[in-house]
Amino acid sequence: MRKTIFATALSAMIATGFVATPAMAQSRYPAGNRAEAAYLTPGRNAEIRRDIWQLDNRIDRAQRNRAISPREAQGLRRDVQNLKAAYNRSANRGLSANEYRNLERKVSQIQYRLQVDRRDRDGRRG
Repeated sequence: MRKTIFATALSAMIATGFVATPAMAQSRYPAGNRAEAAYLTPGRNAEIRRDIWQLDNRIDRAQRNRAISPREAQGLRRDVQNLKAAYNRSANRGLSANEYRNLERKVSQIQYRLQVDRRDRDGRRG
């Protein structure tokens, strides 16, 4: 009789989380749940920051070398500022894979526009 009551009480406590079992104590994910593990990627944050920084430097260099006009540089810088704002909104808790892909796509689009503006030699945007 005692064993059944004790076993029932113990299983109820384990089910509600009052007792930590060794399997529960060690989780594969640092935050404790799998959904949050997707956000714990400092490598993604560093890579996007580096890409934005390089893009900003490429725009400065292209304007300094007169490959693009000041007007084209101003438009590209505005796009980079919008990208930085989007990064700051997304990177508050870390970047998910989807947020990372979206930011990478925006970086690629701005890089492509920079290449197009460097080749057209008309001093206008687009």
